[in-house]
Amino acid sequence: MSILYITLQAKGGVGKSYVSSILAQYLLDSGQPVHCIDTDATNPTLLRYAPLNCDYLQLAEEHVVNPRAFDQLVERLASAEAETPFVVDVGSNGFQPLMAYAVENDLFAVLEGLGVRVVINSVIAGGADTLETLRSTKLVLEQTRAPTLVWLNGHLGALEHHQRPIHELGLFELHAARVIGWITLHRYTSHTFGQDIEQMLKQRWTFDEAIAQLGLMPRMRLRKVKQELWSQLDEVFRAV
Repeated sequence: MSILYITLQAKGGVGKSYVSSILAQYLLDSGQPVHCIDTDATNPTLLRYAPLNCDYLQLAEEHVVNPRAFDQLVERLASAEAETPFVVDVGSNGFQPLMAYAVENDLFAVLEGLGVRVVINSVIAGGADTLETLRSTKLVLEQTRAPTLVWLNGHLGALEHHQRPIHELGLFELHAARVIGWITLHRYTSHTFGQDIEQMLKQRWTFDEAIAQLGLMPRMRLRKVKQELWSQLDEVFRAV
């Protein structure tokens, strides 16, 4: 059975590709033969992470899913060797057409019937983007039945809504059985950790690339960030 980790969020610029790259790096570090696919029609960011050997597949054209392109993806997923993970990054412009297609065709249930396990990555951003990203996550939880890994991106602001922490909202109490874990991208001091991460993201470097190229103190800080994220992912994958 192959495993599809698909990143879905309608809001652009909230860390979807960063999340996809983190998960792909983690799986590669654990020795798994990861296949990365970028489907963003306008800004294929994941494709620019060279060590991930990412493929490009345009699933949607002019806000409509291209069935032939999706057929190609399904063929790859269904024919892969057992336990092969695929990390698929869906751009914000592909969210609505893909969700409409998935709901109409019960897509994720079809994939599971073909022996493909599906896990959705949903990103919720802090600060000004909290409400819009929550709406997309709500749509994912209400209109699909796939297990969902929620990523909280604190780089953009406080992770709360109406003065309540995101993970305590009623939405997640209602769908608690579906949420397989929480990963927090913490907000760091802008002149140290934050600047290191910003440079890594700007260059489209993996953690290992950044650690190999930056100075002593940035390397130490990025190792700490990587270790923290990998520890959170270890907890999630031990539980599933």
